[in-house]
Amino acid sequence: MFTENPFVNPEAKLISEITVDELLALDMEDIVMERQLLYLLKDAANIKEVRIVNGHQRGNIIKAMNGEAVGTVIRA
Repeated sequence: MFTENPFVNPEAKLISEITVDELLALDMEDIVMERQLLYLLKDAANIKEVRIVNGHQRGNIIKAMNGEAVGTVIRA
């Protein structure tokens, strides 16, 4: 997840970690998930974070499963 669309603004920064409240406060026009997921994450009893990973880039999913820092972690 980036601060802006990196295809439109090459200066966009990768967000490596963010909380649900911080993400909602950014009030981004375009995010990679439904906003409802963020509200569900805040209220979830057992799930406290989700990781957004670019599955189009070879090896990213395996890196994420191995605990490497790829993509964005959104914490409740």
